[in-house]
Amino acid sequence: MSSKKKTAIGFEEKLQDIISEIKQYGFGMLNDMLDPQYVDCDPERMSCRIKYKKFNWEDNGRGEAHGGVISAMMDTTMGINAIALTEGRISTTDISINFIRPFMGRSFIIESEALQVGKRVIRLSAKAYDEDTGKLLAMSTGCFMHVDYEHTVGKSLGV
Repeated sequence: MSSKKKTAIGFEEKLQDIISEIKQYGFGMLNDMLDPQYVDCDPERMSCRIKYKKFNWEDNGRGEAHGGVISAMMDTTMGINAIALTEGRISTTDISINFIRPFMGRSFIIESEALQVGKRVIRLSAKAYDEDTGKLLAMSTGCFMHVDYEHTVGKSLGV
């Protein structure tokens, strides 16, 4: 098996393991409530795609996904990608989101791509799409820093 193929399989397995661990948190934890679902990945681009269904609790008064929920989806997707690429505990240091269209659909695909993976900081971008229409809904950038906080010891994700 070629090293590229091994890398691809390893990256995909890490992404799926991270999502499985999120689902073990149990209901009540935000990442679990968002219910991230692995779609696919591209190890060469250091990117992944995660699907999120829209739940009623996520709505604002207009029936759109609330901006805070959208931010959480973007942050969670970039965080999953960062953890898979670094095998370490990370924490969001900053995130910026540009909302383009309302999140009115039934489900959304968030694609995250690593722009820079450094020793201390990982910089990523994310784009959100309506799964049914394929329309771009939002774009985001974020930075994540490696952390070794005492309270994360024993937790593989650190999120």
